[in-house]
Amino acid sequence: MNRIARATVIGALSALTFGGIAQAASVEMNWPKQIEQTVRGFKGNKLRIVNVDTLSRQDQTRSWIDEATPQQRAALHSAVQSNKPLVAKLKAHDVELNNIAGAEQAADGGLTIYLR
Repeated sequence: MNRIARATVIGALSALTFGGIAQAASVEMNWPKQIEQTVRGFKGNKLRIVNVDTLSRQDQTRSWIDEATPQQRAALHSAVQSNKPLVAKLKAHDVELNNIAGAEQAADGGLTIYLR
């Protein structure tokens, strides 16, 4: 009976480990598609600014922000800087553009900017 319990525990731990690796590998794919294009073209008033630290460690959004590549962040920063009305709105909220860690389009057409 002890062997069966030990094999079950080892199997469960192995599955959790491989699941974590698979999730980490797919985080880059979770970066919002076309977010740079969305940010460049954003003209709405529904702007939401969220500090990444307010998101739980298990939050999917926080995962893709934490695992973003330097190229993804650079593309996002470039997109933000190319949208002058958005830059003005962010500066009105005292946002330092270098602190932008991610962005997401809301279902209502609004834009959420995540800050570090």
